[in-house]
Amino acid sequence: MSSRAPDLKYNDSGYVDNTSFEALKKIRREERRQLIYEIKELAKKYGYEVINTIELKEIESDGYD
Repeated sequence: MSSRAPDLKYNDSGYVDNTSFEALKKIRREERRQLIYEIKELAKKYGYEVINTIELKEIESDGYD
């Protein structure tokens, strides 16, 4: 089994599906924004402030999550 994530631009039939891709991209962007907000709030709770850009890298899944 490949460890690469599936290309979200294509549907299950292998055709390009821009509508679905754009919707999923928007959802993932919002999830990242929410995560960064929560990280900042956690830091604030403990008396810290995030002063640099937070860079996130998604952990590649093995498909069994």
